[in-house]
Amino acid sequence: MVVSLVGLSLSMFGQETKTAVEKKSYLSVQPGISFPLGNFTSRDLSNEDAGFAVAGFAIDLAYQYEFDKNVGIAVQGFYNRNDVAIRKLRDQTGVPNLSLDHWQFLGLVAGPVFTYPISDKVKGDFRVMGGFATANSPDIATNGTVLAPEDWSGAGVFQTGVNCRVDLGSNAFFIGGLDYRYLSPKFKSNSEFIGLVEATQKMSTLKVGIGIGIAF
Repeated sequence: MVVSLVGLSLSMFGQETKTAVEKKSYLSVQPGISFPLGNFTSRDLSNEDAGFAVAGFAIDLAYQYEFDKNVGIAVQGFYNRNDVAIRKLRDQTGVPNLSLDHWQFLGLVAGPVFTYPISDKVKGDFRVMGGFATANSPDIATNGTVLAPEDWSGAGVFQTGVNCRVDLGSNAFFIGGLDYRYLSPKFKSNSEFIGLVEATQKMSTLKVGIGIGIAF
C-alpha cells in the first residue's frame, strides 16, 4: 500500500509541477527592416501607383496565447516607415530641388496562429491576420514651398508571416521571422498649387526582424 501511495503521490506531484510551469502566453518585441514590394517600391514615373519607397524601419509588439501546442491566437501592434527614393524621382521629374519626406503607417492586427514544435526549445509559428492601420503620405515640396501636404488615412490590413521561437531559459525566448503586410489607403491632398487630389496607394512590405520576448 505504501508503495502504491508513494507512486501515486509522486505521479500527481509531477503532473502538478508540469502544469505549474507550462507557459501559454508569449509577449515579444521585434524590430527589423521593412522592404517595400510591388507598386510601393516602383520607380516608374509612368506608373500611377508607383510609391518610390525604399527599405525602411519597422517594429512590432506581439502577444500570443496558445490554446494547445498547435493552435493559438495573436494580437500584434506595429509601426512601419519607408523613405522615398528622392534622387530617382528628381532625375525623372527634372526638378533638382524636389523634396519628399517618407511614407509611414501604424496599426493593429489579430488572427489565428498555427504552431509546430520543432524541438523542446524551438517552435515555428504561421500566422494569418487582419486588422486596421492609419497611414501617412509624404509632403511634396520644392524650394521650401509645399506643393502637396501630407495626409493621414485609415485602411484595412492583411498580414501573414512565419516566426521561429527559441527558448533561452528563465522565461525568455529569441524570436525571428518574416511578415508580409498589405494595405491600400486613399489619400487626399489639397493645396493652392494642385487643388484637391485623391489617390490610392497600394502599400505592401516584407518585414525581416529579430527580437526577444517573455513567456508567462
